[in-house]
Formats: sequence, structure tokens, C-alpha cells
Amino acid sequence: MNITCRGTSIILGLILTLIVGSAIAQAGPAANSRYVIKGDTVYDRETNLSWQRCSVGQQWVDGTGCVGMVKTFDFRAAQQQGRGTWRVPTKDELPTLVDLNRKAQEKKPMIDEAAFPDMDLKKLWYWTSTPAGESGGWYFCFGDGDLFNGYYDTRSFAVRLVRRGQ
Repeated sequence: MNITCRGTSIILGLILTLIVGSAIAQAGPAANSRYVIKGDTVYDRETNLSWQRCSVGQQWVDGTGCVGMVKTFDFRAAQQQGRGTWRVPTKDELPTLVDLNRKAQEKKPMIDEAAFPDMDLKKLWYWTSTPAGESGGWYFCFGDGDLFNGYYDTRSFAVRLVRRGQ
């Protein structure tokens, strides 16, 4: 009986090791140490901003990541995506998400993929809340890590929401 218990313990230990190892492998590399990740939210200690991990149109699912399709909007519709304390970031806030290591290596997307997984590589342009003239706004590209402005209010870009504090 003692051998059976020991054998069962060994088998359970191996199963647990495989499960934990698989979960670690799915998580990928650790997020930037400035980030505190809690489910669907990433708090940035340096900026005192909390970000939704998923783009608008996606939903966070524990153990899976961001699921669903990234939605795109023109500038005016993008400004309506905030709800409650969540809002569209300014032109100064959104670029703080650039992962400088990834940018130096020209890896797309140029954002911490452990903190912000499942970005659609075809939709790397994101609106800010900052207007640029009468019919456009500032937008940011996670493909090259650059900020742009222009009169492109009819262009369709993605949105990632932010709020101040935790």
C-alpha cells in the first residue's frame, strides 16, 4: 500500500509539473517589471496609469488571453469608446507603452506582449484622444513605435483604453 501511495504521489507530482510548466510556457517572458498585471488590467508604476490588456473589441479570458476581433473606428467614434473611468489615452500617454527593447530590435508589435497579448498585427495603428486640427487626431503605430498627426478622421484605427491610478 505504501508503494501505491508513493507511486500515486510521483504521478500526481509529474502531472502538476506538466501543468505548471505548460502554464509558464504559455505566459511567455515576464512582463516589464514596471507593470503590475491583474487579470484584464496592467498598472504602470512609472506613469500611474492602468491599461486594459486587450484592444476594444476583444475580451480578456484568464488562461487564454485576449479573444475576439480588434475593432477599428474613425477618430470621432474612437472617442466614444471610453466607459466609466476608462477613456482613450492622450498623445503623450499611448507612446509610453512602447517596449524599447522590441523597438531596438524592430520586433512587431513594439509593445510588451506578456502584458498586452494577442495584438492583431494587421491593426497596429491606435487612436489617441488628442485632436489634430478640426477634422483629425493624433494616432500611434505599434508597428514602428511612432506618433503621427493629421486630418484623417475617416481612417479606421484601433483603440486601447486607459485610466489614471490603479
